[in-house]
Amino acid sequence: MNKRQILLLPAFLMLTIACFNNDDQKVIASVHEKDLLLSEVIKEMPKATEDSAFFVERYINIWIRKQLMIYHAEINLSSDMLDYEKQISEYRSSLFIYAYQQELINHNFDTTISPYAVTDYYAQHYEEFKLVKNIFKGRYIVVDKSAPKLESLSKWYKSQNVKSIEELADYCQQFAKEYYLEDSSWQYFTAINAKLPELITEEEYFLQNTKGVWFEDEQYRYYVYIKDYQIKGSISPLALEREKIRNVLSNKNKIHYLKQLEDELYQNGLALGKIKIY
Repeated sequence: MNKRQILLLPAFLMLTIACFNNDDQKVIASVHEKDLLLSEVIKEMPKATEDSAFFVERYINIWIRKQLMIYHAEINLSSDMLDYEKQISEYRSSLFIYAYQQELINHNFDTTISPYAVTDYYAQHYEEFKLVKNIFKGRYIVVDKSAPKLESLSKWYKSQNVKSIEELADYCQQFAKEYYLEDSSWQYFTAINAKLPELITEEEYFLQNTKGVWFEDEQYRYYVYIKDYQIKGSISPLALEREKIRNVLSNKNKIHYLKQLEDELYQNGLALGKIKIY
């Protein structure tokens, strides 16, 4: 595109925009015998475009640059490098198949996994579920050192008494900077350890020899209560693996569902005479 053509481009674009509805098959740019139709640009133009002329000018500029790169790539690359047609075709087919499969799964696939199926899978693959980190059941509380009733808190945080647990929950809601009281759920100990004033390097020894303990820094006191624990290398409890197992079973079911669908399509194609093998 020479200097005179560039200067005339805005005027041409304004005229082109005005004629959108009259001649949308009009060629508005060409590069090495490849044409860009006005209809292609109109199709890509957002409905809310305020400056149509600017959009068309920018689109043409990008299209020209792209076509020039493609042209020179085709004439300069080796024949081996140009052998992309098969890859492109296969990639396009894969995209279509994947989109279709996802649509079927979203609308027709039953995602329900029964509790029995989860338990049964866990029992059959018991040895595969080994812990890679230490886990524990317990409580974790952080309060300011100036908070009231610290003596009472020192009793409540490791108590199993119902009344004390209620007092502890009420206290934490009022004064704790951070707390975790769900001592019936397994947690990775590293999540708590990382929050302590000093990192516990011997986690296994700590878990085996600690019931309740607190730490301090300049501003806060950190309470840790260990109700139960399991050391890495031991078998992970089902409660911790349940969601992972559900995902495994769900993926297995999806694969089975899609294979079954593929078989049905094949059999239907044969029955309807849509498949011919010579």
